[in-house]
Amino acid sequence: MSAHVIATAIEEEAAAFCRRRFHGTADYLEAKDEHCKRVAALVRQLRPLIGVPPALSLGTGRRQSGRYQFEVVARARKAAARA
Repeated sequence: MSAHVIATAIEEEAAAFCRRRFHGTADYLEAKDEHCKRVAALVRQLRPLIGVPPALSLGTGRRQSGRYQFEVVARARKAAARA
């Protein structure tokens, strides 16, 4: 599927969820879980098509994102200012 088709599917899924009426908390929670799973799956399909790099880890070391290289270093926390 193309990026535009997937984006349209995400919009349709959101609209369908907004139109749906629920008869109780359990019904709502089940529908919400299913909706979130479908949207997450569509976003996973969309991400490679639009070229978004995966999230960077918080580990230290050298990283490369596209043509940019940088280094992640650990820093000490600043002391909390007390008034």
